[in-house]
Amino acid sequence: MSPEISTTLIHKMKLSSLFTVLLAAGAYAMPTATEASKLGLEKRTGPGIVAAADKMKGKPYVWGGGNIHGPTNGGFDCSGLTQYSVYQAEKKEIPRTAQAQYASKLGKHIPRAQAKAGDLLFWGKGGDCKTGVVHVGIFTKPGWMVNAAHTGVPVREQKIWTSYGGESICPDAVRFW
Repeated sequence: MSPEISTTLIHKMKLSSLFTVLLAAGAYAMPTATEASKLGLEKRTGPGIVAAADKMKGKPYVWGGGNIHGPTNGGFDCSGLTQYSVYQAEKKEIPRTAQAQYASKLGKHIPRAQAKAGDLLFWGKGGDCKTGVVHVGIFTKPGWMVNAAHTGVPVREQKIWTSYGGESICPDAVRFW
């Protein structure tokens, strides 16, 4: 065997051994699913936002109600519910009002037709989604959302409406996960 081939072979064997050791060390160092959950390392997804909102079904609508910790004054308004649900699932503190949530740089605007569970849907007064956003809900599945709609109606899952009382649904959803 030529000295060049012998040197190359030895070099490859050393690299192979080093790779095996590093691979084993990496596998040993990887946290279990339970450890990852405790550390907050698990992959977060939109369904976690829906699950957090689902736990609040039946809570009354309260104007200005809700924050990242849960209902305030006994309930939620639309943006209090979304702020709570996103924080519980993502540990991401989004703004408090529907308008500020729509404009937030923490989320990614996507076409509403591409919405997935956990994305936020918005409505603008007279269709104005730049400065007139007045309502927000959480997309759960095609045609459905969880929201805190208005006084007298508790948090619930309901069909998505495109317009209601002068409000029109905005063309974009916002993804915070």
